[in-house]
Amino acid sequence: KRFKRNYCISGGYNSLMKKSEQTKAKLIKAVVDLINKGQKISVGSISKEAKTAYGSFYRYFNNLDEINEAAIIQVVLERAESLEKELENEKSNLFKIYYGWFVAVDLYQDTYRANWLIDNPASINQAWALTTPMTQSWLKEAIDRKEEPDLTSENLRHFKLASSYIYWTYQNALREYLRGRKSIHVFTDLMNSVNFLDLPRKTHKKYLKKVADFVKDQ
Repeated sequence: KRFKRNYCISGGYNSLMKKSEQTKAKLIKAVVDLINKGQKISVGSISKEAKTAYGSFYRYFNNLDEINEAAIIQVVLERAESLEKELENEKSNLFKIYYGWFVAVDLYQDTYRANWLIDNPASINQAWALTTPMTQSWLKEAIDRKEEPDLTSENLRHFKLASSYIYWTYQNALREYLRGRKSIHVFTDLMNSVNFLDLPRKTHKKYLKKVADFVKDQ
């Protein structure tokens, strides 16, 4: 009987936890949806969009910055997942890496998120760090396959060292968006200024062109 009683309590607790997680997820999704609709972000508008009580917001987040950060990370992870599916038939791992960085540059073009990320750069840096294992796995496979003659483990070492510095350049990309520049131009300028894989310049340029051609044909 004691086992059964504890089991029931445990089941009820898990149900409560599941409901709690669902409510938090609904609030985060509401932020993303409101931004995509171009609507104002406030605790009231988020609660209304999520169809939750106003006070529920403060059970999960202390302020709008916290939920903005959670929404930013969710968008990055969801796009990373869809990118893997989009490129599952692509044979060139180096192209995947370059195109993945274009997608990253292209991700936040709305004024609200761009301005918020410029003011809170650590949030996007944290999100990019979560996608680094995917990029590293592509690079390791490219090295194993010798996709380029000069590609070695030194390129992977360089990428690992350079990654944290590259993330901080994203704020400038966002500022360029706010000036009205196109994604592919911002991406090309960023990649030309930072050879993040330390490839020979001719090889680096080759993949930038491949991305530009791919984007143009979409």
